Amino acid sequence: MQSQTLIVPFKRREIVIFTALAYAFSWAWWGALIFSGTQTFSNLSQMSANEAQSAQMMIAIGDFGPLLAALIMRLFVSREGLRGSMGWKRPFKWYLASFLTPILFFVILAVFNHLTGLGRFAWTRTDMPFGAYLGIELLIGAIIISIFIIGEEYGWRGYLLPRALALGEIKGTILVGVIWAFWHLPLLLIGLNYPGQSPLITIPLFTLVVIALSFPFTWFYKATAGSIALASLFHGFINSYGDGLTAPEVVPTGNSLVTGSAGVVMLAFLLILIFLVYRVFKRATI
Repeated sequence: MQSQTLIVPFKRREIVIFTALAYAFSWAWWGALIFSGTQTFSNLSQMSANEAQSAQMMIAIGDFGPLLAALIMRLFVSREGLRGSMGWKRPFKWYLASFLTPILFFVILAVFNHLTGLGRFAWTRTDMPFGAYLGIELLIGAIIISIFIIGEEYGWRGYLLPRALALGEIKGTILVGVIWAFWHLPLLLIGLNYPGQSPLITIPLFTLVVIALSFPFTWFYKATAGSIALASLFHGFINSYGDGLTAPEVVPTGNSLVTGSAGVVMLAFLLILIFLVYRVFKRATI
């Protein structure tokens, strides 16, 4: 089974240069879109389906900033090259886990929100049954998202995480989570993830959610021997089913700060999971 080195020596210079490049590439693209005035990304919900899809595709191009940064680092700075860095050849069970785990997690989260009354699930669409939405629309969306998400994962888990893990699993994962979270800052400032909410609330909440979410990514990265292909699928299914099962169109009474895919309930679920893994099941932290 072909795999990359899971942990490489910690070199502050490499992490700083990589982070600066990833931010610069993505922020330059998003900044150009925001200040061009051609798209209003903060009101996607008010756009037609075609307009929203077009806007989201334009935003997603910025996802390739970390990939470009990692390519530059691999070829010209750390010089480990590109061979085997995607990690396609892995047991089929990990491909199943990459999409079944996120689906199960967000189904449980949606059921919890519904039963507690925090966000009542309501299926009102007449163009398709809920089963088709869950098994076709969100599935196709997850696969498409995964292709774009390679632009993130090739950087975060493909280049940054192996270096950060030299600090230990917990410290390294937190470092990746902080860098990953603040990379989203331009999108958070224009209200993309939490429409209509104050950045003074959304930025701290989103940062905590992303740091907590980084732990399952680290576990999955290690379990799959550093497969970026599988990390991208895992990320794509998290985005598609997370948004799809907590979106206002299916949870009309929910508050995105609480029941959204980056809300308080999501954070609580992740913190419980982290506690169970490290305190109850005694996972090693090195």
